[in-house]
Amino acid sequence: MRKLIILTGYLFFIGYSFGQTVQSFFPCENVENIGFAGNRISRIDSLLSQYIKNKKLPNAIALVIKDGQIVYHRAYGYKDVENKIMVKSDDIFRNASQTKAITSAVLLSLFEEGKFKLDDPIEKYLPMFANPQVYESGDAKEGTLKTRPAQRSITIRHLLTHTAGYDYNPHGQNVDGFFYRYPITSQEVLERMAKIPLQHDPGERFTYGFSTDIAGYLAEVISGKTLDVLMRERILDPLGMKDTYFVQPQRNYDRLVKLYTQDTETNSYKLTDDQFAQDAPKITYKTALCGGAGLSGTIEDYAKFCQMILNGGEFNNQRVLGRQTVELMTSSQMEGVETYHDFSMAFELTDKHRYNKCMVPPNSLKWGGAFGTDYIIDRKNNMILLFYTNINQAYNDNVSMHEAFHISVYQSMK
Repeated sequence: MRKLIILTGYLFFIGYSFGQTVQSFFPCENVENIGFAGNRISRIDSLLSQYIKNKKLPNAIALVIKDGQIVYHRAYGYKDVENKIMVKSDDIFRNASQTKAITSAVLLSLFEEGKFKLDDPIEKYLPMFANPQVYESGDAKEGTLKTRPAQRSITIRHLLTHTAGYDYNPHGQNVDGFFYRYPITSQEVLERMAKIPLQHDPGERFTYGFSTDIAGYLAEVISGKTLDVLMRERILDPLGMKDTYFVQPQRNYDRLVKLYTQDTETNSYKLTDDQFAQDAPKITYKTALCGGAGLSGTIEDYAKFCQMILNGGEFNNQRVLGRQTVELMTSSQMEGVETYHDFSMAFELTDKHRYNKCMVPPNSLKWGGAFGTDYIIDRKNNMILLFYTNINQAYNDNVSMHEAFHISVYQSMK
């Protein structure tokens, strides 16, 4: 009898565990049943509509999913301000640095296959990164650049954790082609990148920069396939991320939102002066792919990636990463590292000091993109929050709006 009880309990646990793994999204029929106060969700509407009315943003889409149920998914504003074309919930946005987590997932899928070890020096696969130098002073263009040899090699772990020492300052080195503004091969990009001195010795500090671009090329070299093919085969197609691309197909052009900047003098919007950023999702000549910033796609597509992480490596009845791999990918890697926030191998880990002001639970996963996209993977509440806009404006302005969105969601929970 005791064995039967134990077996029954075990089977119940297994069934419960698999039952909690979300494989698809569906609209929530009654938000009250999954922990939300329906009369308070309207505050999200009020916030987003005010962003548009007060001309803080040209457009905004929010998506909140709990236990696989879509609690909130609405769009406000315009994808084309001049022609008053309203933005739709399935329109396409520039992901910018949200690309990084997908690139990291691709590289870790190769790690699972035994293609490399995390603490391998990258020079083993990318010889141009042998003997890295650390910045001391000066500028290459002025002929005054002074460096010293790094105390150790850069490892693959350093790339994934942004502790290699690369930021986005080239110190006067030739970076033409880094952001893929004309035809150039990945190898040519990386040869130039390898000449940039590090900000510090590898492994000492968290420094945000080119590391994931190097990781993307590393994945190409190790696999023998280009990064777009790797992503399509290993992540995008299995998860059903059908509208996410480095180069959007022509059929999607009419769904791509325009990229604006705010004219503070006239309190209006104008198209960004950065024509490359405007056109990047449609540029077909790309021969090098930016693992740190190159994708564009819909908010629901990226939600599928977030849900895969929340599920421990699977979604759409497809396992793309092992559960233990996701645990490694999402656990803190900052022990003994100087940093201003905790970080894993792909995500910032929220903590009580930075996020208690907007109610995001500690140990949630977070990142975003330079043009205003943002996401939270809330492991405590089995929930994901995504906020999408595309605008060129001050980073701090975007952060404050994201935090207000987080508050509007969490205040609506019972």
